[in-house]
Amino acid sequence: WLQGHVAPDQSGFLFYIRSMSKGYDSCKATAEGPVTVCEVLDDMPFGRFHIAHLTFAIIAVSVLAIPYEMTPYMFPGLQIHFGAGREELSTFAAAFQAGCAFGTFVAPVLADRIGRKPTLTFSLTVAALLSYASATARSLHMLLVLRTVSSAIWAIAWNTVSPWYIEFLPTRTRGAMLTALSLGWPVGRGISICCSNYFHSDWQKLQELPAIAMLLLAIGTRFIHESPRFLAARGRTDEARQVLQEVHRSNDSSWNPNCQLCLDDSSTQSMDERTWQELFSPEYVGRIAFCWTLFSLLSCTTVLIDTWGPLIYQHLLFPHRTVLPHALLMLFNVGDFVGLIISVCVIDLIGRKGGFVVGFFVQGCILLTLSGVHGEAHKLGHYSLYVQSMLGVMAASCRSFAWEGAVMWTLEAFPTPLRTAALCSSRVFMQLMAVLTLKVSSDYLASYAAVQWLQLFGGCLFTAGVIVTIFNPQETAGQPLAEGGARSRVASARDSRTSRTCCDQASSP
Repeated sequence: WLQGHVAPDQSGFLFYIRSMSKGYDSCKATAEGPVTVCEVLDDMPFGRFHIAHLTFAIIAVSVLAIPYEMTPYMFPGLQIHFGAGREELSTFAAAFQAGCAFGTFVAPVLADRIGRKPTLTFSLTVAALLSYASATARSLHMLLVLRTVSSAIWAIAWNTVSPWYIEFLPTRTRGAMLTALSLGWPVGRGISICCSNYFHSDWQKLQELPAIAMLLLAIGTRFIHESPRFLAARGRTDEARQVLQEVHRSNDSSWNPNCQLCLDDSSTQSMDERTWQELFSPEYVGRIAFCWTLFSLLSCTTVLIDTWGPLIYQHLLFPHRTVLPHALLMLFNVGDFVGLIISVCVIDLIGRKGGFVVGFFVQGCILLTLSGVHGEAHKLGHYSLYVQSMLGVMAASCRSFAWEGAVMWTLEAFPTPLRTAALCSSRVFMQLMAVLTLKVSSDYLASYAAVQWLQLFGGCLFTAGVIVTIFNPQETAGQPLAEGGARSRVASARDSRTSRTCCDQASSP
């Protein structure tokens, strides 16, 4: 009755509800014919596996967020122990971004060759050792060298987590679950703020903390699965079947051993044959250009706010204090966390374009409003601090919409063999631009008042919103992930099932 009284585009939603309640399994329903990895994952009911997968990914993001977010909180310790000035502090911040640019460039080579799981384990272990070694640095020069190298390895791990995570997700809930992954970032930032408040200017303790956390996470990767999409795209079909079988078993859902695992016609090309050059093919050049533009805009806005924000808010709201306002920064962090929760609920409803509107336009307008309220603070009296703090919380709650929207759009717009390369190349652009903007901004940090920096940030975010809205080539929310090739070639196939090339010719026992 329901199928006869709903619009055609709603049938997928009913199918999803039915699969959630009845444990529908694609392999069980189509035992006579082949199925793709995407169909198997889409038709598997939500269960314990998805909860465990999301939990591990959130923990991984929390751990990886600590060394990134720790940067501004190490500034006081570096000023005391090494006599670092603004120029040295900007070099310290830029060193992390420069190392990340190199590591991001290397990440797809490792992740697409040896696999997501081995790359993650290796990079986390090495990054932990280098981070611990950084705590023993006896000079600022040695610290910069070790920080650059450790951030390069950190970037390999960071750029492997997202592709590994998304390649297990069902299409219909992919946006919400991918956004939920980012809940770990404010947790990691909160740990950084609390540790900074506890250890004060002891920068060595702040370096040892992420080393211990990353080493424990590396041990935890022993219990995760390799991506079945990656295995299938590499032609390792038996291993992909084994992973899917273990996933179904942990999820308490049925798995039919008679199921033949397949790829479509466009996926039969080996990942070894796909190079970075394909990103510049007529089909993908527009998408990769948009990705590079999008991440470059993030480097000119969000990265600068993350780095200089604590100092700017200190001078804006507590000009007579000499220490960072940890309580206020934690309040902003809570705002970011709340924004992520809201984003999880609405991201698939508003789409990626709607997320960009909130992340760029709305956040920019709030920062501009905050600068205006600060100029009229004398009229608000004792309420001025509260009003400005709440506006800062509101701006922080919009941050995730732009950041996560950029990552999701990139991961969704490219097929499996190009997904990691597209994301990593975009982050390389972001980090190279971040090095430039951090060095340039440090020269003017003391020349302009904090309120002028807020106006600059707000104006840049608003301008970025205009650019992203005009040049966004397509909406990717709710679209199936391409397994291994161009969507246009898949669409032109004679039939979505009969055109598939079976990758597992072995008959059932």
